Amino acid sequence: MDLSNEDGKEMIMQTQKKKVLVVGATGFLGRKILRKLMQYPHIDIKAMSRKGAPSDNEFAALEWVKADMLDAESLDLAMQNVDIVISSANGYMKESLDADFQGNKNLAEAAARANVERFVFLSIVNSDEAESVPHFHAKKVAEDVIKRTGIPYVFVRAPAFLDQTSDYIADGFKAGRFYAIGDTTTKWSYILTDDLADYLAQAAVYVGDDINNQSIDVGWKDGAKSQAELIQMITEVTGKKLSTWTIPWFVFSLFVRPIKLFSELGYDMLQMFLFFKKGRFVADISQHERFFGPAPVAKDVIKRWAKANQFIK
Repeated sequence: MDLSNEDGKEMIMQTQKKKVLVVGATGFLGRKILRKLMQYPHIDIKAMSRKGAPSDNEFAALEWVKADMLDAESLDLAMQNVDIVISSANGYMKESLDADFQGNKNLAEAAARANVERFVFLSIVNSDEAESVPHFHAKKVAEDVIKRTGIPYVFVRAPAFLDQTSDYIADGFKAGRFYAIGDTTTKWSYILTDDLADYLAQAAVYVGDDINNQSIDVGWKDGAKSQAELIQMITEVTGKKLSTWTIPWFVFSLFVRPIKLFSELGYDMLQMFLFFKKGRFVADISQHERFFGPAPVAKDVIKRWAKANQFIK
């Protein structure tokens, strides 16, 4: 990792050793946050998981604590001697929003009792406009709870993940297809999870109170992209032409209410896609570069995504 900015000046970093608690440390994004934090020798890392330390050896040298966001007493133990909290935890992918609502409330209140110096919370772009999307709304509710506690916070508001645990874009690419949602013209913002992990880590180690109590949208320098633009860039980067398979908006509208009867996650996902349709899922990155350095341009991100998936060398 380059620890210099474009002017060759050393980035602002902590001068005193701090202990950072990572909540959701065994998740897809949480593990990436740990890797980013491990590049900062001036901090100690405490990793929190409901199941304790993972069985692999990658993070064996870290301090692990077993705690559950729905168990307030366990959170008090996890917060002991902690200076900074990063939370990327969520429950909606596990067919439950308990962690997203009550769990985040418990976590914020435990952080306040521990008098932490900063709470870095992964939120979602324009979640305050998406009450119909349960896990988006949960982020807005959590933000309000964190504010009420009075602890210094940084809300890092992320747009859509270009990559994820089940990378449907990469899976489609392997079959020569791009699975489009709704249409190929509506634009929304994206982010690569490696970059998001870096921004969350930077928010934790940043020295200076000017970052406290900030809500920071993150994204790409050249703005939101349509799926047609993504297809074009993927083709230019990889040299592989993709066929487009589109699920039209009316399908999401037709099934959103029936699916609620048997799948909370399915309902949440369909409501999210219908929110995308509004064209409001667009990051305002005016604060991004102030705190995290230059935002990447879309095509460079696509190149890194393609290389990570071994689509290019």
